[in-house]
Amino acid sequence: MNWKFDRVAGPYQGHTGGLVWNGKTMLFSIVREECILSFDPTTGSVENFRRYSGRTNGLAIGSDGAMFGAQEGGRRIIQFMADGSITPTEDLIDGCHHNQPTDLVVDHRGGVWFTDPYNPVAPYGPPIFPFLDHESVLRLERDANGAWQIVRVTRDTQSPRALALAPDEKTLYVAVGDVDKIGPRELRAYALDANGNAGAYRVLYKFGSNERGIEGLCLESEGNIIACGGSIQGGAGPLVYVFSPTGSVLETHTLPTDTPMRCAFGDTDLGSLYVTTGTGELYRAKSIGRKGLKH
Repeated sequence: MNWKFDRVAGPYQGHTGGLVWNGKTMLFSIVREECILSFDPTTGSVENFRRYSGRTNGLAIGSDGAMFGAQEGGRRIIQFMADGSITPTEDLIDGCHHNQPTDLVVDHRGGVWFTDPYNPVAPYGPPIFPFLDHESVLRLERDANGAWQIVRVTRDTQSPRALALAPDEKTLYVAVGDVDKIGPRELRAYALDANGNAGAYRVLYKFGSNERGIEGLCLESEGNIIACGGSIQGGAGPLVYVFSPTGSVLETHTLPTDTPMRCAFGDTDLGSLYVTTGTGELYRAKSIGRKGLKH
């Protein structure tokens, strides 16, 4: 049975980006319009959640309710506070500013893992601070004094686009590859030790040179990987994939739009899958027979 995706919001200017379920509504970012909106599945209404978000893309909420965003425009990870304010974290690694984060996930200890590729859209301000000489997965964590610090997780990624942590947090899934650059377009699995250090990776799935690859990842309750990617420009087209943890393709589902960007489970039972798109929309497939992971 192919999942039926219905448009529930949009289109907006530019692409819709990160999304996260906050327990009541689905929050999703409009990157170019610099805002985060809230979709209520009960009423179907869409309201502003945050304005002037600094081109925030990826969104994530930790088990303690702390919400973070990957701010492409400001080259930093920000935390959204309950009073409506935004608090920066740390944007230096080894004394240098990192690149432009796109996607992120929070682990059970409150560490924030994020992809840090280059972006074709320049950040705000004059180009004073050069980009790093690598595109990596990085992690924000607290030091002994409670201050944020950044550690480098991967040392072999090119254009990391999306990431997810296995339920036991012993595996990091990373989608790598950018259609505008030469390099692999793969879904990888990195083994993690007890301290969050990444070992060698396994390639779970490899895309062809003319395919867009994966842009969004999330996990479902049985530990399988939900991924969205592809494009009408090549390959099998825009799809949602269901991968086993070993990389077997369990299912694929077509999307009624082009260039899917991010995916996340939502609604009260976490039984609906939401997808944002490069054409500025928010889609939802209800009662798909799979559910998202609970914090």
